[in-house]
Amino acid sequence: MNRRDARAGWNRHLWLGLLLAAGACRTPGAVAFDPRAEPVRFHEARRAEVRRRVAEFEAKDGKRLGYVEYRAADPRAVLVYLHGIESHAGWFEAAAEALCASGYDVYCLDRRGSGINRENRGFTSGHVDDFETLLADIESFLDGFADRRLPLFLVGLSWGGKLALAYSLTHPDQLDGLVLITPGLVARVAPGVLDQLGIVTATWLYPTAQFKTPIEPEMFTTTPEYLDKLRRDPLRLRYASARFFYQSVRLDGLIEDRIEQNQTPIQLFLAGRDQIICNEGVVELLLKGGRERLEVVRYEDQTHSIQFDATDRMVQGMSAWIEKVGPRSIPVER
Repeated sequence: MNRRDARAGWNRHLWLGLLLAAGACRTPGAVAFDPRAEPVRFHEARRAEVRRRVAEFEAKDGKRLGYVEYRAADPRAVLVYLHGIESHAGWFEAAAEALCASGYDVYCLDRRGSGINRENRGFTSGHVDDFETLLADIESFLDGFADRRLPLFLVGLSWGGKLALAYSLTHPDQLDGLVLITPGLVARVAPGVLDQLGIVTATWLYPTAQFKTPIEPEMFTTTPEYLDKLRRDPLRLRYASARFFYQSVRLDGLIEDRIEQNQTPIQLFLAGRDQIICNEGVVELLLKGGRERLEVVRYEDQTHSIQFDATDRMVQGMSAWIEKVGPRSIPVER
């Protein structure tokens, strides 16, 4: 094949990729975020002893990121929560209030491009250029606890569990423990073949192009009340960018490369009827980080979102484990 034929072949493949990307994706304007939309309340009850407020912190690049905090009167540990690919802080509200009432300060961070951190704060919905930016956002927030002596735990749910584990592996001396709730470390769902081809192409040519997440509401929960709220939730992220999906795969690689170096105690919650993650694959991966540092809790009767359907049981299990783990026995620099 001469150079001209090779170039023509490459051009044909390029145009095919562009056509696939165009057919599979949605432009950001098609799924625009409306900051005026009234958020769905996932938890109606409010505990009088819990102090809740929405606040902001400054990331390393100068951007302002919103989060929700729940402050206990006399806290004995700090829990920082990271949400899943479609969700936001509101999906954890019931658990956060119960944990706060049990004596923990709980801070629920909305990822840039998600929840309350979208176009209203200058971000593109569902987009991030590099996973390092997300890790840096967590680091910026945790810098605020540098002078505190309370034990510090990351809590990651679903895709947030992947981000939490990656942070723990890249910042091994910052955390006293890690709670992973049905974490998206080994998935049972993925974008379709055409979407995957479109994502690969768009990652470099149109990185903010939007692709539908491969999750349906019934995969989260089968409880009618929560299904209705999920479907109506204006903050639920139904599309993410090509670059986001690519960075998610890069996070998988980082975790695979570093998991054997894990030094952080991990509590893992699994749901027996989970359709989103592969439970046994997750356990196999985390065991590489040390069997003695892993506690596995299985709720065989539950679907993926146990923070909705088994709130009290999960909170009691978390509290007991956090008290058992306590502060790290090695000096922790914060």
